[in-house]
Order: sequence, then structure tokens, then C-alpha cells
Amino acid sequence: MLKRIKQMLSRSTAHRERRLSPTSRLGRLGEGEAARHLKAEGYRILERNYRVKQGEIDLVAFRDGVLAFVEVRAQTQPSPIDALETITRRKQRRVIKAAQTYATVNKLGESDVALRFDVVTVLFDQGGRRVSMTHLEDAFQVQTRGLS
Repeated sequence: MLKRIKQMLSRSTAHRERRLSPTSRLGRLGEGEAARHLKAEGYRILERNYRVKQGEIDLVAFRDGVLAFVEVRAQTQPSPIDALETITRRKQRRVIKAAQTYATVNKLGESDVALRFDVVTVLFDQGGRRVSMTHLEDAFQVQTRGLS
């Protein structure tokens, strides 16, 4: 029985992968490359595609007392716009809200770990081979509104 359930889940996952749009496939490919890069840099990947009502975090990674919430941007070359420019204020707010939920759900206090928002951009050629990758630590921060 357990073997049959595992087979069903395996087929179900494979079927969902086939239904992904080219953009979603590229995003998954980029997330995989980013995760491998972060692991090679000594990070431990705690979550992939952490989704809550408030938003989604592509990767949650931990190293040296820092919990990094990582937004991954994947593109194929040539691309008319820089990947970093696609991370709008709205997207940043959604990632921040999801990170706050993650910290609350996991009972992380301010003194437990340092929180950081990183961006990894991955550029692929038309054949799907990685051309370049950039890891920008502390790419954006929680903005507090002033009383002006």
C-alpha cells in the first residue's frame, strides 16, 4: 500500500512539472541553481517555496547565525531588463510579510537570529545552461514609515 502511494505521488509530481509554463520551469531551474550555490557557500536550505497568504519566499537559508530570505530571479539571455529591476516595492513587501509570518510561526525572537533579505539572479543561455549568477546579500530591508 505504501509503495503504491509513493508511486502515485511520484507520478503526480512529474505530471505537475510537465504542466508548468516555460517561465515557471525557468524559475524552478533558477531556484535549483541558487540552492546549489548557497549550499556550496555553506548555507543550509531550510525551506523552498515557502508560501503563505501574505506571499512567497523562494528559499530560506541559514548560515553563521543569519537567516536569509532569498528571492531568486532567473532569466534567459538576452534579456531587455535587469533581473534586479523586476523586484518591485510591492514584491519586497510581500516577501517581508511572508518572512514575518515565517519568523512568527517558527517562534524566532529578535535575539535568536539575524534576519536578512537576499537576491540571487541567475542568467541562462537559450539552451538552459547557466551563464552567470549573482548573490546580493542584504538586497532590501524592512522600511519603517516616518511620522513626517
